[in-house]
Amino acid sequence: MAGSKKSKTKTKSASRPARKKPAPPALDPLRAGMPAQDSITGVEQYGTGSKALRIIHTSERDAYDPDPAKPKKKR
Repeated sequence: MAGSKKSKTKTKSASRPARKKPAPPALDPLRAGMPAQDSITGVEQYGTGSKALRIIHTSERDAYDPDPAKPKKKR
């Protein structure tokens, strides 16, 4: 037994594979309160999984929204 040596190679343990976070559901344009499909100009998403925050940019204007500022004329 003087000549036997233990192998120094690492063996993989039977660990669980990493969980993938579920993808957030796709935008449903027919859901109540959603803007018209042709008025969506962009979508930003922060975070992943079911707790993702989406900001939907649109070109729609409501009656209570202030008028956009007019550019000032330069002299």
